[in-house]
Amino acid sequence: MSAADTRPSDAQLREFRARVRAHIAEHAPPFDAREGHRAPENVAQEAQLRAWFASLFDAGFVGADWPVEHGGRADHHPLHDRILSEEILRARAPRPVDQVNLAAHVLLHFGSDAQKAALLPPIRRSEHVWCQLLSEPDAGSDIAAVRSRGVQQPDGTWVIDGQKTWITDGHWADMGLALIRTDPTSSRHHGLSAFIVPLSAPGVEVRPIRTINEAIEVNEVFLDSVTVPADNLIGEPGQGWSIIMAGLDFERFGIGGNVILLELLIDDLVTVTRHATLDGRPAFEHEDIRQTVAELAVEVEVAKSFIDDHVERLVIGAEQPGDGSIAKLSFAETYHRVSAYGAQLSAMVCTVAADSSVEQAKQRLRECWLWSRAYTVSGGSNEMMRNILAKRRLLLPTR
Repeated sequence: MSAADTRPSDAQLREFRARVRAHIAEHAPPFDAREGHRAPENVAQEAQLRAWFASLFDAGFVGADWPVEHGGRADHHPLHDRILSEEILRARAPRPVDQVNLAAHVLLHFGSDAQKAALLPPIRRSEHVWCQLLSEPDAGSDIAAVRSRGVQQPDGTWVIDGQKTWITDGHWADMGLALIRTDPTSSRHHGLSAFIVPLSAPGVEVRPIRTINEAIEVNEVFLDSVTVPADNLIGEPGQGWSIIMAGLDFERFGIGGNVILLELLIDDLVTVTRHATLDGRPAFEHEDIRQTVAELAVEVEVAKSFIDDHVERLVIGAEQPGDGSIAKLSFAETYHRVSAYGAQLSAMVCTVAADSSVEQAKQRLRECWLWSRAYTVSGGSNEMMRNILAKRRLLLPTR
């Protein structure tokens, strides 16, 4: 990957942040991002999102960590990615699709020259949105329990059958990165292969799943005798597990930018407590409410401190075993506690009808609470994170 040899100076980082802010102000879509409502709701929104994502590639903000020959920047540094995430979140602008980033890095590291030439340019133009065809029914976050099968035919093509579930963005994605079992005698991490599956291919059926907040973010995807050419295999047969795990490693810096979501939650919670009333008084004048908000604000600061330190260790290559799992747990559980209390408080207080900022804060807190459980599952459930910590950090024996 392209990367600057030295850490940018504070002045250089401030200049980069200013350029990001200016780009967001000029190019971001004319609607706020909403937690749990990140997929486009209509054709017009989809067109605006694709144009927005393409502009981020064109400006050298997204995809800057790619090799220069594929559009990356020689002066890229991981801290640039974090600044970009922070500013997009602070502006409440739509975030780039995580699955596209993962697919791009898989192609860059494991794809053939032909695959890179055919598939990377459409990603940069935002003509191809990708999804991850990993999770399956009855397997939860345990993607090693893949049962979808791929059988190679005499002409070299592969026929894929199976079912994937909880597929984020599958209903508007163009391409899928699929983990398929190609050795019927194998189990767990062995005998798995990675494939490129166009969502428009015959035999692919996408069924949206409506979430608790009345949005469509995730989907079931059925693969019924889907035939893909031999060239759609990434790497070698049986290399799928290592390919997917390497791709997921590229998401490590995402948690650093997402910590801004915790700040925004506290901002909304403080807005509600200061400007809404309970029993005829501002909510903030109630000692129990003030105490709870203060405790949650401290939790946010603790989570931010660890995650900031985690990112710094990543930058200098000093990450400790289990750091990523601790960072994810800290973020997901703090996010849930703050948003849950915010939603509860929002249901109790009264607001002045003309004060739209308070109503918007209450709505965001409710939406964040409804979406908060997704963070405890996506990217590996909290239970799996604790298992990883037990094995890698505490070195506990495993069965």
